[in-house]
Amino acid sequence: MLKKSLLSALLLVAACSQQDPGYRYCPNVTINPEFSHITRFFGEEPQFRAEIVGYEGYCRYNAKTEQTNAVIAPVFEIARLSDIGGKNVEITYYANTSSNPDKLMGRQPHSFRTTVETKGEKILVTGDEITVRIPNNQPGYNIVLEMALSRQQHLYNKKQGLAF
Repeated sequence: MLKKSLLSALLLVAACSQQDPGYRYCPNVTINPEFSHITRFFGEEPQFRAEIVGYEGYCRYNAKTEQTNAVIAPVFEIARLSDIGGKNVEITYYANTSSNPDKLMGRQPHSFRTTVETKGEKILVTGDEITVRIPNNQPGYNIVLEMALSRQQHLYNKKQGLAF
């Protein structure tokens, strides 16, 4: 009887120690402050400023592939600073997973276009959805949202500081 109880207890512990196959981890999404904003110039005059201010997202499980996908859409605040250079704004940004042990995606660029009609106007725009495959059973998977900056733009941001 003692052997049966001990065997039952061991089987119960083994069953509980295995992860529930229905449970999936969603990633941690962060915005890199140093690469969160960009100022574009037309000649010497600033034309517009854009900043990643947040994101919308969710996770979904694909039963056919047995894989979890994170779907993320960054939210930008874009301000037109001058009347020169036109109304069209093109934003290029990254969803960066290269800090993870299983990189899977690395640093892939995404972009979209919008218009800002008048000088001084600020708009909120949601970028296109990005789908990232999340490794199964990997908690703490990190996705970092960043603007695509040239070296000069990065130095300008550092000079301006985060008081953007």
